[in-house]
Amino acid sequence: MNSLLKISEIILVERKKNKWTQQQLADYAGLNRSTIGKVERGDYDEVGLRKIERLLNLFNKSLAVTDVGLPTLDQLKEQNNG
Repeated sequence: MNSLLKISEIILVERKKNKWTQQQLADYAGLNRSTIGKVERGDYDEVGLRKIERLLNLFNKSLAVTDVGLPTLDQLKEQNNG
C-alpha cells in the first residue's frame, strides 16, 4: 500500500475509533472539514506535512522516515555478521 494512502487510512480509522465526525476532528486540529475529507480520500494536493503531523499527533502518532530499496553497506555487514 502506498504510504500516503496508509496515512489516510490511519487517520480515518482513528477518527472513527474515537467516534469523531470529520468536523470534530477538523475543530480539534484547527483545520477545515474539507481538508479532513481530502486527507481521508488520499488527496494531498494542497495539504502540507504540518497539517498531517497535526492530525496524527491528535492520535498519538507521528510521521517517520524509513529506508526503502537497496540496503546500505552497514545493513549488509550486519546481515552477514548476524
